[in-house]
Amino acid sequence: MTTIEGRLSHGMGRAAELTQIDWVRRQLIELTGIDPYPGTLNLVLSDGDNLRRWLRWQKFPGHIIEPGRTGFCRVRCYPVRISGRIPAAVLLPEIYDYPENKVELVAALPIRKHLSFAEGAKIRVELCRPLATEAVLFDIDGTLVDSVAAYLEVARNAAEAFDLEVTEEHVRHALATGNNFWKGVVPQDHPDAKAVMKSMTQHATREWPRILKEHGKVFEGLAQTLGELKGLGIRLAIVSGARAEVLDLLRTTGLLDLFEAIVLGCDVAKGKPDPEGLFECLRQLNISPAEAVYVGDTPIDIQASQAAGMRVVSVLTGVGDSAMLSTYHPDRLASSHSKLPAMLESL
Repeated sequence: MTTIEGRLSHGMGRAAELTQIDWVRRQLIELTGIDPYPGTLNLVLSDGDNLRRWLRWQKFPGHIIEPGRTGFCRVRCYPVRISGRIPAAVLLPEIYDYPENKVELVAALPIRKHLSFAEGAKIRVELCRPLATEAVLFDIDGTLVDSVAAYLEVARNAAEAFDLEVTEEHVRHALATGNNFWKGVVPQDHPDAKAVMKSMTQHATREWPRILKEHGKVFEGLAQTLGELKGLGIRLAIVSGARAEVLDLLRTTGLLDLFEAIVLGCDVAKGKPDPEGLFECLRQLNISPAEAVYVGDTPIDIQASQAAGMRVVSVLTGVGDSAMLSTYHPDRLASSHSKLPAMLESL
């Protein structure tokens, strides 16, 4: 019912321009988490079983992309995974003469190249249905709390004394990969590189509570999302490499009490992508990896989840973009936490 197979076929070459129209891209990102790579992947369904499944799919409402100007039709879109790995979306234009055996997909990656598909290759597409779960484990930075600006400010503050420059791109890369925060900021040939990095680390540690309070904030609408998940009977927990100060942002908004277990960087010997923190949280909740979903914003969140045997939803509100996260094969992409209640259901 939820899987179809078709043969890869060349399209008419018109989709590249369409997928890059601003209102198309904006709605695809919001509805499916897919920032589309130019163009579409076209499949042809050649047997009766797959055609029947595709027609059944079309009975699901999907998401609606509304036309941004006259001359365009509405498009239904369905979040899917290609070959059980790559997040994508099926597009179904609402026009009377659209071929019934054609399936058109968009993804954040160039799928043909990424998966080495040749013309005529058989491709399996799985419709994304709600994930059944006992608990949702959340990352904090970029997932529950908007803190990128705070990290950038504290990094620039620490580097300023040494007349060094820190860019937003550098900060995002360090947060996404879990690499040393100062590597690439301090020149490798600097005569006192180790001493400078140590000093900047100490400065950042001192200033972090103040800067986080000034520049960090809980994402808008988070209380509603967490309330809806609790209303579905889903338990909530936190697993993050963040320092304890970030919990104050959740505490002051009255949200911290909603979480049954909290595991931070200080509670484990190894940080993400090692799954130690996830395993410790599962132990506290007394559930198995198969009974939980992790939600985060970085590749190392995906890697930790996969190492733990957990499913993972990647959100676009932090340092990872749609293409970066797709490369690591999350189970779902979401534009923000607000999409979670529709993606999840209680076991």
